[in-house]
Amino acid sequence: MSEDRRTTAPPGLRRALVAAVATCLVVGAASFAVGRSTAPETAAAEAKPTARNSAAPCQGGTYTWFGVREEPLLTGVSRASEKGEETPLAAVARPRKAVDAPRGAGVDPRRTLYSLALHIGEAGLDDGEAGQEGLAFADPALPYALDGGGVEVDGDGVGTVEWAQVTSVTGQFRLECGDGRTVYGQAESWTVDGAGVLDCQEPLTDATPTARDAALLACEGDDPANTGGKPKASEGDRKTS
Repeated sequence: MSEDRRTTAPPGLRRALVAAVATCLVVGAASFAVGRSTAPETAAAEAKPTARNSAAPCQGGTYTWFGVREEPLLTGVSRASEKGEETPLAAVARPRKAVDAPRGAGVDPRRTLYSLALHIGEAGLDDGEAGQEGLAFADPALPYALDGGGVEVDGDGVGTVEWAQVTSVTGQFRLECGDGRTVYGQAESWTVDGAGVLDCQEPLTDATPTARDAALLACEGDDPANTGGKPKASEGDRKTS
């Protein structure tokens, strides 16, 4: 019979071998885990898209206008003048000239305002390039300047008020770009209508809304310009009891 000879390692040696094998397994698993986790992060970082520095301009497009409104806007009014004095205009409102469109849409403000001018009849297709460039309505860099005005009252007149106005034009647009994009926005500009004069001591007959606004700002609340009645009695004509 053959003899089965087995050798058994001492207990201390067995514990050392088990600890060594366990350490190798842990280190290997950790190395494998680290290798699997860092690669995708690096690839994702390299694949991040780069933002555009500027949007492509919307060229060769067609404008469609809707919701266009033309409304008078009081821009300046003087105080009620006394006999022989001249009163300058004070600013009441400043008309806006701008184009509001999504950021990066590439909309040309001057071209948009010129299209609005064509829509309301402020410009014509036969104006030519010089007419387009010189059109104040379509120049967003040209601000509104209020004339100083000044009305000198002659004779016995008192309570004369001067006012200035423009016509504010606003509208929404849809722009079909030549590259197939569609852009929506709003544009606003103004046309100059001029000025007017009113007398606080006279009722306003067939007055414009702008004139009535000027009377409310410059005349007394009980002046005929605001009440539509007869001129109020002077201090000397008022009866006392």
